[in-house]
Amino acid sequence: MPKKQNTPQTDIPDFETALKQLQEVVSRMENEQQNLDASIADYEKGTRLAALCQQQLDAAQLKVEQLVKSKDGFRFETLDTSNDD
Repeated sequence: MPKKQNTPQTDIPDFETALKQLQEVVSRMENEQQNLDASIADYEKGTRLAALCQQQLDAAQLKVEQLVKSKDGFRFETLDTSNDD
């Protein structure tokens, strides 16, 4: 049976998986004594995972919509997430 090749999309973890991996990296860096190479590798992985999580959060924020009742019924409106106090 031929080996199934991974496409770039299947190599990208979903948000929950990436966040869990990031938490594991942070925990390892905080709680374990690692050699320099392992610490650098974890730092690089953590940086990539943090960026991936942020990209996925940004994409999700664009999709968030708020249902608003109007005189003509309901309409969808982009949720305003700005913190203007």
